[in-house]
Amino acid sequence: MSRTGRLLVASLAALAVVVACTDSYLYDPRRETEVPADRAVAFEGRFCTLGANEVRRPIKIVIAMDASQSMRVSDPDGTRATALVDLIENLPQDDEVAIAVMLFAGSTTAFLTQNPGPPPEDGFVQVSKLDAAARNKLTEQLLTFRNQDTSPNRDSTDFVKPLADIYSLINTDISRARQNPDGAQALALARYSVIFLSDGHPTNDQRDELVGGDAVVRIRQLRDLVEDVKVNTVHVFNPTQPVTTRCDVTDTGEVGDGGCPLRIINQDAQLLEDMAGRGGGNFRDFRNNEPINFLNFQFGQVRRAFTLKELVASNFSAPPGSPLGEADTDGDGLSDAREAELGTNPNLKDTDGDGFSDGVEVYYRERGVDFNPTQVALPDGGGLDKGCPPALRAQDTDCDGLLDCDEQFIGTNASLVDSDRDGVPDGVEWRGGTQGSSDDLDEDPDNDGLTSRAELRMHMRPLTADTAHLASDGYRYNVVADGPPDVNGRQCYRFRVDNVLLAPTQDFVSDGGVAGGPDAGVVLRGAGYNDLYLSIAMVPADEPSSRTLVRTFRVDNVRYPVAGIKSPPDGVIRVNPEDFVDGCFGRPTP
Repeated sequence: MSRTGRLLVASLAALAVVVACTDSYLYDPRRETEVPADRAVAFEGRFCTLGANEVRRPIKIVIAMDASQSMRVSDPDGTRATALVDLIENLPQDDEVAIAVMLFAGSTTAFLTQNPGPPPEDGFVQVSKLDAAARNKLTEQLLTFRNQDTSPNRDSTDFVKPLADIYSLINTDISRARQNPDGAQALALARYSVIFLSDGHPTNDQRDELVGGDAVVRIRQLRDLVEDVKVNTVHVFNPTQPVTTRCDVTDTGEVGDGGCPLRIINQDAQLLEDMAGRGGGNFRDFRNNEPINFLNFQFGQVRRAFTLKELVASNFSAPPGSPLGEADTDGDGLSDAREAELGTNPNLKDTDGDGFSDGVEVYYRERGVDFNPTQVALPDGGGLDKGCPPALRAQDTDCDGLLDCDEQFIGTNASLVDSDRDGVPDGVEWRGGTQGSSDDLDEDPDNDGLTSRAELRMHMRPLTADTAHLASDGYRYNVVADGPPDVNGRQCYRFRVDNVLLAPTQDFVSDGGVAGGPDAGVVLRGAGYNDLYLSIAMVPADEPSSRTLVRTFRVDNVRYPVAGIKSPPDGVIRVNPEDFVDGCFGRPTP
């Protein structure tokens, strides 16, 4: 055989190997009888980050000071009062900054600040409202405070009681803020800081409750509702007379009644430092005549510019990977075919109405949880899976595509679109199989060379090696800055997300209710409509690890090709900056 012939045979053999090793060009017999459906649409438009003055960020500081008799020895010059006034004078004179001052002695707590507004009053007062007269009054009250309690423990020191009152103060303040029209947005960025000051020696041993228990931890856990809650502690010991470094040791070698003063002081300081560790805060120790000051604690800024963290598109009506011919009509995480196997309703996210979606019930039932998505409610209210209060059933407070009781069960926050601050909404993570309660998006569990974050953004499957289908099935993003930031720090972008694949959803047919009313069998919504979701997650430029602020756009009138025609006809969904909203305004029809 000639050299040319040998090369030709080798080339044909190589081509045969390539064809045999790829599924990119396999023959599809449907091409002979069906015209391929043009099921791709695109998002196109513009959005802007938030400017420095667009979002109010409450900063609230709680100063809790020990007013027991021992503090008159530990801080005889009253430098804690001077430190309080210095702090107030150095805080921004902004209506979003508020302070609460609390004294504790024995089992008594007393607030020196009170909101002058209508009842119910609380312990916070705006710093901008504290004029020179109010500051002088605070100083006088702090230095001349006398415990009105006449019980035997009036001069004792108790840490657990004031910490419980601090928890109640912050928790109540968060609840009130949530009732305001823009409360949810403000809370997403609110920051609470506690400064707990003492000479550090509770009369009774409370270490187990303070360090091992929840006295401090539960205050810290309130950060799940806001941007942050920290418990900082301050140890003070500046007596007029120096403390001996010697221990009172008896003839038998035991410590006598005089104890070991310096060791006790060090133990007191260590207790407060451990409390700060449990509270996520900082510890300061003032000794050797060092004047107290609170200026080294970081409370955050009121006005901040925001930067883009993530732009994510998703189709709640199509399973990840957008398999041809498969749909998830009700967006519960189960394909319509899977619902047919299980006997659940593909048009109802929660078939049996117990508050848990079919997808969550099936997922956890396969892992041993006693869930049944097709139960029937009994006249006495029983018969359904327990755990979701009736008032929360069918609720999706944050409109992230997960029911509130689903979120409580899987560990995400029903009031936050992005519980773990990774920039991807909880509902998108749940459908993709990643953890919405922990930032795991930099991992590659399927070892296909793409991180979970990249696969979620492309609407692929992070737990399945499917890179062979990226070119045909993956969403494609193009995001470019639209000029420089404006004078308010807003950065605008132009974007386009291509290849958003639609799914052939089912008709929504009325069942006529429990008694089978006159509309039974009526098609309430035709087949092919898809629920598309677009989110932008932003973070403060000065603190990129803080809680994300998420704005979303959601549309449910986009339609898979019916009789060869899709909607919109040109396949482009145009989005303007004002279309991105906080919360649930403009949510799709249920």
